[in-house]
Amino acid sequence: MNKRNSILLGLGVVIAAQLAVPAWMIIRHESTLREGKVFKFRTQPVDPADAFRGRYVLLRLEPGVVKVTNARQWHYNQKAFAVLGVDSNGFAIVESLERDAPAGKTALPIHVNWTEEKNGQVHIDWTGLDRFYMTEKKAPAAEEAYREHNRITNRSCHVTVRVRGGRAVIENLFIEDRPIRDWLK
Repeated sequence: MNKRNSILLGLGVVIAAQLAVPAWMIIRHESTLREGKVFKFRTQPVDPADAFRGRYVLLRLEPGVVKVTNARQWHYNQKAFAVLGVDSNGFAIVESLERDAPAGKTALPIHVNWTEEKNGQVHIDWTGLDRFYMTEKKAPAAEEAYREHNRITNRSCHVTVRVRGGRAVIENLFIEDRPIRDWLK
């Protein structure tokens, strides 16, 4: 093989790798949306006063606090897994916190924010589930509708999240059980 063919082969490998990585990310995201188990999470209103973050609706999922038997074993910014279940109203709950991904259970990665040892509570951050992206034109109106409705009705908003293999993708945002896109019409 001559020098020119070696360069072309190397260039082809680099181009293929650059295309393969984003393609794999898209495939994983879409397969989670298509095949993942659906969970509904209640949300809390958040002040969206950050003009530099782009066009999305800022969310804070509930539960944000998990009751544990030994809060001393959890530390700030510790990675853990929230084992998910469903309450009688169909909303997601955290059945337990685990240090490692539990086999055979639906769990999502979280970060520990802080603990309350007296109350046996761990405050958690739902890693990557704080933004619902929309188009440039609809996101500001959706953010306003979501914030106002949550403020007035005391949290009748929720999101559906698809979970598959420890990955989660927000599927939709709802106000009074209506998808946000329908609510804005």
